[in-house]
Amino acid sequence: MLSESEPKKKEKPVKLEDVAQETGEFVGKGIKKTWNVVKSFGKGMADTLEKEEQRTDTADSACPHCGTSNSPESNFCSACGKKL
Repeated sequence: MLSESEPKKKEKPVKLEDVAQETGEFVGKGIKKTWNVVKSFGKGMADTLEKEEQRTDTADSACPHCGTSNSPESNFCSACGKKL
């Protein structure tokens, strides 16, 4: 508790506009960083999926029953006739 002889410190008034602007800038920077992370993650996922599609398009499908190599479009094995 302050005694009566001690002067009270005057607090500088805070302008609501200044607080709002600083808060908005802080939040905006956080959103921007988050968005950059999301974009990077999305690009990485798209690249991974594209590479996976390229691998499956170019690779022959081996029959799980007899091991014969078949084209990727084949639904049935060209050697044993079983479903791939």
